[in-house]
Amino acid sequence: MGAVPRGALAELRAFYELWKSEGVTAWEKTWWNLGEEVGDLVAGIIGARPGTVTMMTNATQAHWTALSTRFRTEARSGRTKIVLSDQDFPSMIYAVREISRALGWKSVIVPSRGEAFDPGPLLEAIDDRTLFVATSHVHFKTAFIQDIRAVCRQARRKGALSLIDGYHAPGAIPVDVRELGADFYVGGCLKWLCGGPGTAFLYVRPGIARRSRPALTGWTAHRHPFHFDLGMTFAGDSRRFQSGTPAVPCLYTARAGLAMIKSIGLEQIRKKSLKLTTRILRRAGERGYRLLTPGEDRRRAGHVAFHVPHALAVKLALEVRGVKTDYRRGGPGEPDLMRIGPHFYNSEDEIERLFREMDDILRRGLYKDFLRIRVLVT
Repeated sequence: MGAVPRGALAELRAFYELWKSEGVTAWEKTWWNLGEEVGDLVAGIIGARPGTVTMMTNATQAHWTALSTRFRTEARSGRTKIVLSDQDFPSMIYAVREISRALGWKSVIVPSRGEAFDPGPLLEAIDDRTLFVATSHVHFKTAFIQDIRAVCRQARRKGALSLIDGYHAPGAIPVDVRELGADFYVGGCLKWLCGGPGTAFLYVRPGIARRSRPALTGWTAHRHPFHFDLGMTFAGDSRRFQSGTPAVPCLYTARAGLAMIKSIGLEQIRKKSLKLTTRILRRAGERGYRLLTPGEDRRRAGHVAFHVPHALAVKLALEVRGVKTDYRRGGPGEPDLMRIGPHFYNSEDEIERLFREMDDILRRGLYKDFLRIRVLVT
């Protein structure tokens, strides 16, 4: 979760004051169009045109919405296959599996070959029966950057649609969805865009958007929502992918984060990120920790993952010392891992402190006090 921007408090106060002074007419003053305003801010960061990004409450909703655009067409097209990777975030895999069970689609999860991800099998799995290839721009555990341009090119060549999960990309690495050729691109403001929870987004390529009828829909997607017609006529812009009433306070905090990221600049953020993650890789390697994150700059996004003994207990011991890190369970037969995600506001001195604290915790066995603690992440 990205650190809170200074501007977030002012934004939330503005939300509160408008609510207090206007009540229901706050919708007319600001709230009704706020989603489009924030969506256009996101568009400016991911290389999209204005009016092509819809704000949502979470990425899973965005995945369901994108997949639902083909609920009515798969039988006619003969395409019922969805291709994923075992490195993709489980929430997307859950969604695809449940939709596939309900509609008779087939979900194919391509296994990775060890820690060095080979894109070949994923590309080979995209064939003339494929409806969607649904995969990640950046792998959530390892920070490996997939060649999404190649994935989207292969999907288009085979007549399939590309649904890209970019949750760990915008704000950590420069992104241009038009250059990538993505049909659908999902992301969120929670992490690298420092916008807080409840602020996911869905980009839809204009050529796809104009002929899409999402089955996951609601009243705010109607061309004339306040007519309250019983028949559905979709809006002609990004509103057509909305469903119900938006989470307005979250849009305010998203606006604060997006403004801050834009003011700093993605190229500057990326430059510092590479410097900090390189230092983490070096320090972890010096200690003999097995690295999961690529050493090549072009293949590494914003965080670093490595195996460390008693990872969860070490993470909890670090928390007591005011050092916030991340923990992930290892795969079958694999040790657990630490995931370190520095951002533009972190320093090299903080990286050095992290490893000094870890060294002390492990050397003195201070992690043992936390071995029996059960917390949410277990």
